[in-house]
Amino acid sequence: MHSMNWDNLRILECCARTGSFAKASVELGLSHSSISRRMTQLENDLQTTLLRRTASGISLTDAGAKISAEARDMAVAALAIRNTSEDEGTLKGRIRFETIDASGIGVMPHLKAFCDRHPEVVIDLCLSQTIVDLDRGEADVVLRATNQPPENYVGYKIADHAFGIFGTADLINRYAPGTPLNDLPWVLWSDGWSDDWMAEMGLAPRRIMRVSTANGVLQAMRAGIGIGHMACKSAAQDEKFLCLRKLVPNHRMQLWLLMHESMRRNQRVRTFTRFLRDKLVADRPFFEGERGNVTRPLNIPLT
Repeated sequence: MHSMNWDNLRILECCARTGSFAKASVELGLSHSSISRRMTQLENDLQTTLLRRTASGISLTDAGAKISAEARDMAVAALAIRNTSEDEGTLKGRIRFETIDASGIGVMPHLKAFCDRHPEVVIDLCLSQTIVDLDRGEADVVLRATNQPPENYVGYKIADHAFGIFGTADLINRYAPGTPLNDLPWVLWSDGWSDDWMAEMGLAPRRIMRVSTANGVLQAMRAGIGIGHMACKSAAQDEKFLCLRKLVPNHRMQLWLLMHESMRRNQRVRTFTRFLRDKLVADRPFFEGERGNVTRPLNIPLT
């Protein structure tokens, strides 16, 4: 057997995880034909069949499942090596930080302060609605509201992220005091994230608009399109908003600042995480709904 192209194992792992050459092609930036050719080459190198090709996608043979699992272990090991290899001197290099768009906007002052202190560090901010996979090195640090952080991620619980029902004073004051919430227009999340809460509270408004991102929901509410569920940190400090109702404690989510466990010895990422943790912990009263406009009742104008 001649020398094997180790990069083909990375391609196999991606094919196994995504379930098709087409999806792997998008993720890896390779053509469908290139991936098919590389998998054939790997099968020839190993002298065994790894994949079954069907009209609906691909499936792994027993040998393919075993080798793709070993390929994933190799990828994790390579990530750990990359995460712990760095200079011990002045902080410099790239930090990939991921959070949702509304949170990213909220932490901009803190990111500026870090950049001012460490000018040779480049922050690559990714704003995404779905949490990235730190096992695959898609980010170095994530800020997320979740009650179940992955076990192999380490970091800090920042706060119990409180949510309320907010709307602009201009919109709310167009309705009579005591107007049922169902009679107000609403802005909801496209992915149904708040639908369970709505059902629990017996809410089924007739007029709704759905938006796909957190900041999109916030901006639609701010434009007066409707009221909606929103994190207290995002809405309570905005003078345009009134809070109609704080949600009950079991509707809170934990806010976590997380990194992969292999980042424990990475000075650059560790310094960034501790810096951001201290800034966010100082904001805890806003995250937990204890400061801001969160107690203003319906139809009391802002002064």
